[in-house]
Amino acid sequence: MRWELYDLADVLEWETVRSQSPQTLSKLTAFLKLRGITFPNLESDVVGFPTNGVGTDQEALKQMARESAGSPVARDLSMLLTHSGGGGAGEDEYRVLRWICSSRPAAPSAFTVSGVRTISAGNNEAPDLNGLSIKRRLLELQNPSTDRLADKELFGKVQDFVRAVLDDPSITIDVPHDLSTIHVTQGGQTLPIENVGTGVHEVVIIAAAATVTQNSIICMEEPEVHLHPVLQRKLLRYLSSSTTNQYFIATHSAHMLDSEIGSIFHVARNSGASSVRFAGSARARAVVCADLGYRPSDLVQTNAVLWVEGPSDRIYLKYWIEKLAPGRFIEGTHYSLMFYGGALLSALSPLDAEEVDEFISLRNLNRYMMVLIDSDRKSKHARLNTSKQRVIAGLQEDPTTSLAWVTAGYTIENYVPEHVLTRAVRAAHPSIGGRMLPTQDQWSNPLASARLGIQQPSKVAVSKAATILWADDWPLDLKRQVRKVIALIEAANRHS
Repeated sequence: MRWELYDLADVLEWETVRSQSPQTLSKLTAFLKLRGITFPNLESDVVGFPTNGVGTDQEALKQMARESAGSPVARDLSMLLTHSGGGGAGEDEYRVLRWICSSRPAAPSAFTVSGVRTISAGNNEAPDLNGLSIKRRLLELQNPSTDRLADKELFGKVQDFVRAVLDDPSITIDVPHDLSTIHVTQGGQTLPIENVGTGVHEVVIIAAAATVTQNSIICMEEPEVHLHPVLQRKLLRYLSSSTTNQYFIATHSAHMLDSEIGSIFHVARNSGASSVRFAGSARARAVVCADLGYRPSDLVQTNAVLWVEGPSDRIYLKYWIEKLAPGRFIEGTHYSLMFYGGALLSALSPLDAEEVDEFISLRNLNRYMMVLIDSDRKSKHARLNTSKQRVIAGLQEDPTTSLAWVTAGYTIENYVPEHVLTRAVRAAHPSIGGRMLPTQDQWSNPLASARLGIQQPSKVAVSKAATILWADDWPLDLKRQVRKVIALIEAANRHS
């Protein structure tokens, strides 16, 4: 049997119910708490009405009435609300239940944003929320007809959504008249959306779905696909604060589990059936994380946590540690490498002051903590941004257990000797061939598209090749910093 569940307090706020006299409302409250009407086994007062998918299941409703038959309050309410009473067992209760069910407000429209989303090439399909015909729909909002000029505001909201989630207030999107693409302008450079990251595709599709649809229920499947963890949290916050829909989100990402924004439910499949449980406690949410594959030792039980920006940084750092301390440490036992994502410490919106402080507070879970930070400085005397300074200051409060390593060049790749990096780039991107590359500079990004002539060089592929080709070079302050990291790992494992 299927049920529609409502908080008792919400039922009493339905317009027809709320309009009754205080005495009648008191009786209705008592009636809705009768055994057989209040839904069992839930922590709060929840009322359940049976449904057959089209409307109220009247036979099941009669069964509910029979199970709660004999209440004086039902007889009074039947006369007050329906002006009729008496009859067989449960008939008063049935009349009252039918009156309550008829008072339900109309359910909002429901839509699905599936896990398979794409910006379609065709433009004649009926618009949906998964990217089909999105170019045509956005063009209509961008250049509305005279009788729909208010749609221009919706296009502005889509653009605001993209800016907020991608953490860049300068981003603009527009659709050319021939519907050939979606132009994305960022940092003064305009590119067709096909030439930017897949995460931008995802955000544009979700932005259009959440903005064009209003005051509705949206069931969204895995919005975290291709989105950095920090951007996942920003997406949640924007959906909560700046759109008018109710969202049901299916996710496999622990970064989406924000109990301050929404309720978390754990869906598990056992013996061929799915069960749904409310994950209201920290312990219940820990079980959810465990089912998602997150181990406590990833953060809490590991002896030291080394935070790096992304996968290529992890490859370099592991290689350097092993080179100076061969065979002494095992990742996952003596230390864990975690990703924080460069967006957290780059050009941040005002919301991120809180997020950076939350990041620093992770020391409460594990005292031994190192953060490797790209300086992003374009000269020796350039200043670090405020977010990076805040992280450094937070870690310096306990220098015996914490370490902030700021790269001595623009980014971590500046530690790679130029001849090694050049060979690694050629190995990762054979299309470069024998073309000469501009001289590598300490205060510029050696993997910049303008230097390599590649739109999006693979940092991971380059780092893998570089660690194979590396000899015994230790440029800049590299050896000194790696020795500090090794000393931190040793201190964290002294008593293990």
